Amino acid sequence: MRDQSPPNLQELYADVRDDQALVPGLEMGIGALIVQRWDPTYAAAGWTLYGADLTLDMGHPFGSMFYRSDADGRVLRVGVKWHPPVQQLEFPALHPSKPEFTSDCSDEEVAAVVLDARSRIEVLVAANAQIGSFVATEESEDAILEASGLGLERLAEDDPRLARDV
Repeated sequence: MRDQSPPNLQELYADVRDDQALVPGLEMGIGALIVQRWDPTYAAAGWTLYGADLTLDMGHPFGSMFYRSDADGRVLRVGVKWHPPVQQLEFPALHPSKPEFTSDCSDEEVAAVVLDARSRIEVLVAANAQIGSFVATEESEDAILEASGLGLERLAEDDPRLARDV
């Protein structure tokens, strides 16, 4: 049902588990998609996410996430940026208001908060990718694969070349 809704569809119900979320308002197909929800087991104990300033820059997350210590009110800013030379997302632990690394948090606190931030950004990226693949046509999928250096020949599921060990 990705490309169009069934004719005469009046209502649609979806079974959404606790670890999933419904994304409504899509302008193709049935207009909604189920995506994976953030897993709170990755939450940094003793820290609360209280703000975020994030954008997707050419598909890469960029910005800051702000955490407050529940015990003493300290603030830790986690940067989110794509680092082209090593082709990976980085999450530097930063001073809340200055362009420098944090100095008032232990290594253990930083590790816990950075894991929390990574887990939330992973869900953001995955949901955006899932929505993109949902609304993509075969032509746009081919263009995305080509842009990714993955512009390989598409094989049908019953293509005999898939049965060979390569």
